[in-house]
Amino acid sequence: MEFYFDKSLFGWAIKDARSRYVYANDLACRYFRVKKSALTGCTDADLIPALNHACKYILQDDRKILSTHKMSIALKIFDYGGKGKISAYRVEKRPWTLPDSSPAIICTYIELTNVYLSTFLNQHDRRPLVFTQPSTLFTDREWEVILLLLCGVKRKVMATTLGISGLTLRNRISRCCEKAGVVNQSVLTEHCFANGWDNYVPPFFLKQGYVSLC
Repeated sequence: MEFYFDKSLFGWAIKDARSRYVYANDLACRYFRVKKSALTGCTDADLIPALNHACKYILQDDRKILSTHKMSIALKIFDYGGKGKISAYRVEKRPWTLPDSSPAIICTYIELTNVYLSTFLNQHDRRPLVFTQPSTLFTDREWEVILLLLCGVKRKVMATTLGISGLTLRNRISRCCEKAGVVNQSVLTEHCFANGWDNYVPPFFLKQGYVSLC
């Protein structure tokens, strides 16, 4: 298995039940900017100080994976090297079992370069991510909703991710439809895809750093 990980085009790492890393291939070590010898026994917060504010969400996500045995997909966007350069990664996490039969989590890290953000959950054409509004038609809050709609995120997860009520979410979607001159959510997403607006990352997601999408 290690041979496969070492030859893979993606970063692979394994965490134990305490969310401490026990293995990572070279690409994953490059993602964390550390050598393999410095990774063992560390948490995400230990390896990337910029994640400190999001550490509780990562731990919650890890515990959910171990208890439900279901995979998780998350978006990480922040300055990994501390040099003012924003990087984006798709992180897939699945339940795993260590050689001693203890529970663990296997993680895949895929850097998002020259791709539509909506390719997290839906296949589409490729374009670079952008961090400047492609149109002034919507407010920042509305762009947040549009991004999650384009990614195919369920409404309940959207409301939780954005920290708003279901009613507030519904109202925002309605306002977006009204501004775009469309009749419903489905036509709204088609309208945004047609205009190439699915590669815009609103400020909210940059501030969060870590967002669970499913």
